[in-house]
Amino acid sequence: MAEIIYHLTQYAAAPPQSNIVWLTAHDVVKFNEHLLLVGQTPSKESQFNTMVQVGGVRYCLLYHDGLAVARGAVEPLDNNVWEAADIRTAKAYRNRGFATEILRFLSQHIIEHGKIASCRTEEDNEAMRAIIEAIGYQQIDR
Repeated sequence: MAEIIYHLTQYAAAPPQSNIVWLTAHDVVKFNEHLLLVGQTPSKESQFNTMVQVGGVRYCLLYHDGLAVARGAVEPLDNNVWEAADIRTAKAYRNRGFATEILRFLSQHIIEHGKIASCRTEEDNEAMRAIIEAIGYQQIDR
């Protein structure tokens, strides 16, 4: 399936309604708790640290009822474009607006840093495409 890439150059979001926190390189336990909740394999501490410290990826978690039910990341693609990436919500918590809140939070962060926000999803992921487009991202040609 083909990916669709979107860009956003301006955005002013309302403050998140949920508790969203940035992770540090020392938060692999929190990250792994979320991975288990979404049914993914936990990350090794060294992998997580490399991704965060060397790759410049910055993860956040959205908490609901004390659980990290959704995540997202900012990943620098180049000097001008940062991607809102790896947005995931635990299956039991989908359709509650958590992915939208994560994408809004990430988009605002990217724009506040003077970068173009990028986001991509699979062509058949209609739910994520609707979220991306509702926030104001525009599809770009490759």
